[in-house]
Amino acid sequence: MNSASRRGLRTEEIARLIDEMRDLVVGQHIGKVFDAGHGNLRVVVGSGKSRRHLLLSLHQGTSRLLLWSDPPAASTVPGELATQMRELISGTRIESVDQPGGDRVMRLILSRSGASGSSRELIVELFGRQGRLVILDGPSRRALLVSGRGGLKNGETYQFPLAAESAQQDRATVPFDPIKVIPVEHRRGEAPLHTWLFDRMLNRERTHIHEQRLLEQRQQLRKTLRSLTRRIGKLDEGLQAGARWQEWQRTGELLKGNLKLLARGMESVEVQDWYQEGTPLVEIALKPDRTPMQNIERCFRKSRKGKRSLEVLGKRKEQTISSRSLIEAAMQSIDALIGADEIDEDAVQRTCERAIQLNRSHGRRRQRPKSTGGGSGNVAKKRRFKRYRSREGLEILAGSSARENDELSIRTARGNDLFFHVANRPGAHVILRVERGTNASPESIEDAAFVAAYLSGWRGPGSISVHWTEAKYVRKPKGFSPGKVLIEREREFRVSTREDGLSSLIPPEPED
Repeated sequence: MNSASRRGLRTEEIARLIDEMRDLVVGQHIGKVFDAGHGNLRVVVGSGKSRRHLLLSLHQGTSRLLLWSDPPAASTVPGELATQMRELISGTRIESVDQPGGDRVMRLILSRSGASGSSRELIVELFGRQGRLVILDGPSRRALLVSGRGGLKNGETYQFPLAAESAQQDRATVPFDPIKVIPVEHRRGEAPLHTWLFDRMLNRERTHIHEQRLLEQRQQLRKTLRSLTRRIGKLDEGLQAGARWQEWQRTGELLKGNLKLLARGMESVEVQDWYQEGTPLVEIALKPDRTPMQNIERCFRKSRKGKRSLEVLGKRKEQTISSRSLIEAAMQSIDALIGADEIDEDAVQRTCERAIQLNRSHGRRRQRPKSTGGGSGNVAKKRRFKRYRSREGLEILAGSSARENDELSIRTARGNDLFFHVANRPGAHVILRVERGTNASPESIEDAAFVAAYLSGWRGPGSISVHWTEAKYVRKPKGFSPGKVLIEREREFRVSTREDGLSSLIPPEPED
């Protein structure tokens, strides 16, 4: 829509509109006020054959008060603004219509039967980015109702705006007769300028509304485009990290070949790099809180992860680039519609629907809320078990509630893991992770048993019995309450108190 179509009514047009309106509405009584769609209002004036309708709009660039020759049926329930206007002006008599100060302002002076002088003033300001409707108490000039542009509140005293000097000079030097704009064949009827402007300003208003819809969708598409661009950047970082998978593979092989040099607590180790010519000494950083085998497995795990990520992240990047191209094409379609002289309503509808679909499909996805209950339709809540390390370096997991105990013992534990639970009292389920083909040391069993006793509330004195068995011998028969399980082939371990509690069982750092 071009800039010329954005301007509101000129002062000369308003003066002519008032002249046409004055003979038709002065002396008539205001009836009901109805909603007219898009935030507009319809004011009924007079009755019978002398009934007229006024369209009141405060939209940007199309603020107006025009005679409406053929209004559609009104809604049965008026909105808040229409209801307030009914209370203030319905039943009043229009005494005069004028243009205060010769500015872009229209005023209806109203009176009630039996009252001396004017009791209400209805003022419509038709300038600025948005128009403003003001209903005044006549004697005090106090605002009873304000709608549209800000700057005035209910209860404040109203003052008319001063007409711009430049506008006064333009009218003096460049005479303009609005009626001459109307083709001769259309200069008919009792209010030809009202009739001529009505459809044209209605089209402007609809165009502006469609344009706002397009701009809102373009803004959402722009946010999605920025999100996709950031996503591509992160994928590039992931691809660069994945490209180092061979380096991690070599590091793991070097550590594996020098296993005898490694010990827990070491921060680094120097080994000969047989992958380089001359086998120079290289320093390899280690995790001091992990065992030698855990440090080696960490390197191989990073190597496997990096190798897999090259293919996965590569495909994901291609999909993201394709999505970005679709978003850019949709934004270009919106720009083309906004720049057109006339906007096709069907094209606007299709374009907005397409933009909404693209934003939903390719935009930033909201995380689903975590489910607190069961049921197949709910999203499973991620369990965050308490984690510890035995002195041998094996991982120890513990539940914090009855449902977490079930999740840990029945769904998370593997067959070779060990299950621990304090004897003859309720308490936490504890799982000691044991790799397939290996056995846990007595120290690790003692540590896991102590965790089970400690998290069950036991603090001494003396000792307490803890039952333990392989996780494959733990089952939950149908009908058992949450946290209750049945164990077989259990053994007993006597746990003694420790002065440092659980502080010696160092929790593992997050995987990097």
